[in-house]
Amino acid sequence: MNKFNSDNKKLIRTNWAKPIVSYIKNARNKKLFYLGLPDSEAHDIIEWIEYIDTVYAFQCREYPEPSDPEQSRSKVLALENTLRTFERKRQITTFDVFDGYIEEVILRGFDNSPTIKEFTQQDVITLYNLDFCGQVTSPIEYKDRNGNPKKAYKFDAIKRLLDLQNQINFPNKKFIMFLTLHCSYDGKELNDFIANPQNTDIKNYLEQVSKLSKGKKAPYLVKAFVLHFLQQFFSTNEFSAEILPTIHYVGDNNNPILFFTILGTSTNNKNAGAVVHYQKLHEALNCPFIEIDNNSLIKSTSFALNNDSELDTNLNPLHLFKKSRTYKNLWNINK
Repeated sequence: MNKFNSDNKKLIRTNWAKPIVSYIKNARNKKLFYLGLPDSEAHDIIEWIEYIDTVYAFQCREYPEPSDPEQSRSKVLALENTLRTFERKRQITTFDVFDGYIEEVILRGFDNSPTIKEFTQQDVITLYNLDFCGQVTSPIEYKDRNGNPKKAYKFDAIKRLLDLQNQINFPNKKFIMFLTLHCSYDGKELNDFIANPQNTDIKNYLEQVSKLSKGKKAPYLVKAFVLHFLQQFFSTNEFSAEILPTIHYVGDNNNPILFFTILGTSTNNKNAGAVVHYQKLHEALNCPFIEIDNNSLIKSTSFALNNDSELDTNLNPLHLFKKSRTYKNLWNINK
């Protein structure tokens, strides 16, 4: 089976993400601006095509090898052809495919195509689908504008994307970010994070997770790492963030995967200059995972934290989306 289209990935794409994407498009009465990593066959774009207007897509040539002009561009060209067909049929208005890893293209400012395509953002992205390959702490190697070797991490790309989003002069920016990551805690950055908890919430959470065997810790540690830094990145760029319950599932080759759904909102809701998040970090940390069993979404029972936050028995994604305090307080999306 195509590793980008496993049964569990299709379930999340169709039964979790699609209802949210559909609702936002219909409530706004406007199609969405997609930015993501759809793979050469564009499975997610095909699934959500009726809700998407514009596409910014990134396609590396030979994952996980560093970009090289001698590598085949077949995957890049295949994705371009697919999107060109959508454009010709007027299913989308326009698109751009950037040749390379999103980290290198975003940070360097241009891609690896023979004509060298500059990356610029001139409108608000309303749908991010960052379906990363590999671990959150796995860097890619690339060369900067001056030809100097550099390393870029997935979080570097997220920070830069939020910075670009913040620079767009548009009021009341609202967006959904889907983030998919390998569930492994190898890497100096994550080990440093575990060894030096940044605040009391993280410290208390890690103390509970430390009781687990090494093989079972990974999803909880990666979740804490991601939630902590996402909240920091969003705050720095004056966005309020709320994370819906995290989905923990088995991907291709039995790899454990985490899927995050983040509501991002520009807001003037500040306290002493800092963005106020309606969702507290400890609430997101202690919320149980959602897992997949027999092609259904279920509440995880594998490990209960001492301060386990309540997870609604109704796991319908649209119900959880509308139940969020961010939705109730900030997402008047008819405006």
